[in-house]
Amino acid sequence: MGPLSSTLDDYREALSLFSRPARRFLLGTFLAWGAHGISSVLFNLYLVEGRFPVSFVGQTISMNGLGLALMALPAGVLADRWGRRRCLILGALLEGAATLVRVTVLSPAAILGASLAIGAGQSLYAIAAAPFIAEHSTPRERTYLFSAFFAVELLAGVAGSIFGGWVPPVLRALPSGFAPSLLGSYRATLVAAALFAAAGALPMAMLRGFREGAVAREATDADRAASRKLWPIALNALLIGMGAGLVIPFMNLYFARRFQCSSGQIGLFFSVAQVATAVATLLGPALARRFGRLRTATASELLSLPFLITLGAEKRLDIAVGAFWLRAVLMQASTPLVNAFIMESLPVRLRARSASLSNTVWNAGWAASATLSGWVIQRFGYDVPFYVTAALYAVAAVTFYLSFRGSPEGGSLPPLSEEARGVRGEGPGTE
Repeated sequence: MGPLSSTLDDYREALSLFSRPARRFLLGTFLAWGAHGISSVLFNLYLVEGRFPVSFVGQTISMNGLGLALMALPAGVLADRWGRRRCLILGALLEGAATLVRVTVLSPAAILGASLAIGAGQSLYAIAAAPFIAEHSTPRERTYLFSAFFAVELLAGVAGSIFGGWVPPVLRALPSGFAPSLLGSYRATLVAAALFAAAGALPMAMLRGFREGAVAREATDADRAASRKLWPIALNALLIGMGAGLVIPFMNLYFARRFQCSSGQIGLFFSVAQVATAVATLLGPALARRFGRLRTATASELLSLPFLITLGAEKRLDIAVGAFWLRAVLMQASTPLVNAFIMESLPVRLRARSASLSNTVWNAGWAASATLSGWVIQRFGYDVPFYVTAALYAVAAVTFYLSFRGSPEGGSLPPLSEEARGVRGEGPGTE
C-alpha cells in the first residue's frame, strides 16, 4: 500500500470515529467561517469606499482584537462553568448581530463598537472550540479532528472569499435602476455574511440529548505542575499575534494598492491559498505520525519565513501571489498540530484557561500591531511590516520548540457519556 493510500485509509477510519457533537460543531464552523471569508475580502474595501482612511481600517481591526482579548478570560470561565456548547452558541449569535450593525451604519462610533462586539463573539466561540473537540474525541482520531476542524475553516473561507469577491460585480451588473452603487453592493454582500455568522449557532442549538460534565474547580497537584506550561504557550501566542496583526489584515489592501487588483482577483487569491492550506492541513497528521507534531509544526513555520520576506520586497504580481500562497500553506498548516499538541499536553481543567490566555495575548498583540501597521503602511508602505513579522514568527517557532521538545506526545481523557460521544454508529463508543 502506498503512502497516499495509507493516509486516505487512516482518514476514512478517523472520520468514522467522529462523534455526533464533533460533526455538528464542524457544520457550525463551516457557516461561521464562510462569513469570515466574505468579510476578509470585502470589509476593508467597504470602509475605504465609505471614505474612511486606511488608519481607520487599522482602528477597526484593533477594536476587533480588543474585543477578542477582553472577552478571552471571561470566556474561559464561562466555558468551564456554563458549558462549551452554550459558549459556542452565544458566540455565533453575538458575532452575527454585531456584524449586521457594523455593515448597515456608516458611523465611526457604531463601526468601532460593533467591531468590539464581533471580537467578543469570536472569543466566546474560539475559547470553547478546542476544549470542546478535545473532549468529544478519543486519542485515536483527535489529531485528525483538529486537522478537519482547521480544514473546514479554510474551505469555508474559500466559499466565503469566492462569494465576497464575485457577488458585488454581479449586483453591479444588474439592469439600470436595480444595480446598487459599489458601496451598496459591498453592504448587501456583508449583510449576507452576518446571516451566515448567526446561522453558525444552529447546529449546536439543535443538538438533542446532549449533556456536558462539569469541570472540576479545585486544582490538583498535577494541574499546578502543568500550569507552568502556560507561559511558553502564551509567549508563542503573543509573538504570532503581533506578527499576524502587522500584515494579515492588510493583505487585501496590499494587493489592491500595490498591484491594482480587483475584489474578484483578491477573492481568487485568498481562495486558492485556503484550498492549498486545507490540503496541506489534511496531510499534517500523516507527517506528524512519522516526525511528531511538534517537529512537523516547527519546521513548517520556519519554512514559511522566506516567503514573508518575498512579499515585502516583490513588485511583480505573479511572484507575490506565489509567495502569498506558499506562506499561507506552510504557516497555517502547523496550526491544528500545535493546537492538538497543546490540548493533549494539558489536563482538562487547564484547557479553557490555556485557550483564554492564548487568545488574550494573541489578540492583544494583534490589536497593538494592527494599529501600528496601519500607521506604518500609510507613512512608509507595505514592506517593513512583512520583515518584522518574519522575525517575530522565527522567534516564536524556536522558543516554542525549545520549551516543549522533551514533552511526550499523546494523552487521554476521562470517559464521556453516550450523549457526549454520540449514539452507536455516530461516534466512538469507548474512550
